[in-house]
Amino acid sequence: MEVGGMMETKGDSILKNDWRLVYVASRQEKKVATYLQQRGIEYYLPVVRSLRYWKDRKKWVDMVLFSGYLFVRPTETQRDQVLWLPGVVKYIRYNNQDAFVPNEQIELIQRLIEKGYQIQQYESEIPLERGDIAEVLDGPFKGQEVEVFHNEEQGETFIIVTVEAANHRIKVNLPKEVLKLKIKGKDRQDKSLW
Repeated sequence: MEVGGMMETKGDSILKNDWRLVYVASRQEKKVATYLQQRGIEYYLPVVRSLRYWKDRKKWVDMVLFSGYLFVRPTETQRDQVLWLPGVVKYIRYNNQDAFVPNEQIELIQRLIEKGYQIQQYESEIPLERGDIAEVLDGPFKGQEVEVFHNEEQGETFIIVTVEAANHRIKVNLPKEVLKLKIKGKDRQDKSLW
């Protein structure tokens, strides 16, 4: 996980408390993060450890969670400076305005990474069957009801968290011990949460 930059410069204010999302050139996330840090622009680059396998070895590697994206929180004068940085392509926009990511979503991603949860980008095109509804007893989701999915083949229990501005979903593996089953997926009468 990389968080850097300054929160506020004298005489200049942060545009909003929410984060903006920038799209960067392929494999340029860490370089752009360095440029942002050098210029004192606040940014967040979620990085997770992942075990990678090659023919002759396996190794833990730090991987960017959202390939091609970086979260920034510039001041008014820094907003356009971000676009001038090498590797930055554009701000992600919605309705002719910069798309914002709520601070709560960034904090959630930070807590998941800090607590060591196994998370990864979820890109499956296979539709999931309705999951169980469970209450989370501990961790970043404590007290919340979530839709839980099971992958019996890999022995994992996970939830899907959507970061709407990035149009990405992340899969968060949760230990069964922190879940209290409320409703089995097959017994649910409501519409799917998808």
